[in-house]
Order: sequence, then structure tokens, then C-alpha cells
Amino acid sequence: MSVSGERLRHPLAERLSAGFEHRYGDGFVVTRPGGLVMPAEFLLDAQRIHDFPVRQDDVWLATFPKSGTTWTQELVWLLMNDLDFETAKEMCVTKRFPYLESRVYCWRQAREPGARGGQAGRAGHHQAGSGPAAAGTRLIKSRLPPALLPRQLWTVKPKIIYVARSPKDAATSFYYHNCLIHGLKLSLDEFLECFLADCVQFTPYWTSVLEFWKLRNEPNILWNTYEEMKQDLGAVIRKTAAFLDKEVTEEQVRQLEQHLSFSSMRDNPATNYGGVVEAFMREGQVGGSRRRMSPEMDHRFDQWIRDHVRGTGYSGPL
Repeated sequence: MSVSGERLRHPLAERLSAGFEHRYGDGFVVTRPGGLVMPAEFLLDAQRIHDFPVRQDDVWLATFPKSGTTWTQELVWLLMNDLDFETAKEMCVTKRFPYLESRVYCWRQAREPGARGGQAGRAGHHQAGSGPAAAGTRLIKSRLPPALLPRQLWTVKPKIIYVARSPKDAATSFYYHNCLIHGLKLSLDEFLECFLADCVQFTPYWTSVLEFWKLRNEPNILWNTYEEMKQDLGAVIRKTAAFLDKEVTEEQVRQLEQHLSFSSMRDNPATNYGGVVEAFMREGQVGGSRRRMSPEMDHRFDQWIRDHVRGTGYSGPL
């Protein structure tokens, strides 16, 4: 199957692009398949991503942005690397657990199919190759829905972890992320207007969430939520460790809880992107969007949520 896209033609798309001071000068596209809104430049790599070779011992992480991605990356990397806290504090998580949509990573994987990995569990940051002879478990994250992910995921069936978060909190956090990282100049409500209209990168929000919800009972897929991690991190650690076939003692769970606490993650340059941006982790609270959205926008989100989950059986975070 080939991946293509059509230009997103919506007045709010123009407003969003202007809010980024035309950082996305080529505009946005709606992908086929998937129907995902992405910057037009994504199409340069979309087919390469779709054709990306998958290995059975890979561990994949899929999320909508700002849904506990870095938090889960850190947990999974530590579980797969014998709780090597020292390296986790010294090496940026983006090197230890690369992002599939990064053009540099895709280019390297495509150009070096025979590249050798490092120790088991560390292939994500040792330039693991995509060929069958490459050594070590690869840890790979993606923001894409099933239709745009590597097609071999659904035949090879490696372990996949999906993390969901309340759409209100995810959307609000994504706004502040775009302000911080990309210099977005829109107000929160202006951005959320674009979000509800499916004009923001990685929207429609429900495409990925509901498709992975349908897959949650597959034996190679683990469904976690940001809210569960906030409420009982120890339980999520144990559940994730069991999914990855890793044994952890209660003392190790306690150590992981301490390392993965919001304050520790925020103060750790390797997880808070030290040297790249300041305060990448902002609040990390559940329900924080209620303090920031206007009452009108809050009500609109409530109706939008009801419209999309009706009849789906979805009982994830709302």
C-alpha cells in the first residue's frame, strides 16, 4: 500500500500556520490511509515509515503527543536495561529510545540495514540496524495511528505499548508544548478551536485512541493510561514489567517510583531535554485543563467527546 496525502484545505489550517509564523510553510496534508493531519514534509518519509522493517523482539510505544510518552519511555528503557539508572541520568531519552518519525532516524535505518546494535535492550540509542542480523532489542516510539505505522507490525506482532490520556489534558498540554518548542503565537482557545476542527498535527485525536482501544486485548499490546500512572505508578510498573517479561522486586519498584516521579523526571536533564529547552515538563497534573480552558471551550470539548465515544464502548480517560 502506498502512502499519500492531500492538502488540508480549511480556514483554520491557515490560521494555525500563521500562528507558527509559517514554520510549516508547505502547509498541512491529510494522509491516505489514516486521515491524519501532518505537515506536508511528512510525506517525504511516510512511505519509508510504512515500509520500515519490524523485528519480533522490538518494543514499540505509541501515544498521542503529551500523553505520558517520555514517562513511559523512561520506564520501558529501565526495565529493558536492568534498571541502569546511571545511564538513564546521563544519556538523553531521545538517544536511548528514538522516535520513528524523526527523519534522521529513518534515514539512518534505511541507509544502514546491516548496522550493528549495542547491548541487548540498548539498540534504540546504539544505532541499531533494521536488518534481521542487527543485534539488540530496539525501543521505538511513534505518534502514528495503526494505518500509518509500519505494516509489518501487524504480521510480526512485536510488543506494543499504547498510552492514552484525557483529550482535554492532552490537547492543552500540546498547546503549551507547541508554544515552547515551536513558538506558537495563538491563544489556548484559538489552538483548541483548530484541535477540534482536526487541523492540528496528529489529529484527529480519536483516530489513534479508538483504533488502539479496539486492539487492547491483543496479547502483544498493552494499554496504559496517564491517569493510571498518576494514581498508582507502582501498579503500572508491575503491569508493564510483566508485559515485557521482566521480574521486579518491591525494592526495585520503589526505586523506579522514585526515579519516575514527576519531580525527578523534571529535574533530570536526560528526560527533561536539558540543553535543548527549558521546562519541557510543565505540570504533569490530571485535570489541569479545567483551570485553563474557557467555560465555553470546556463545554465544547465535552460534547465533542460524547459524539466520538458514543457506541464505541470506550472506557478510557475522558
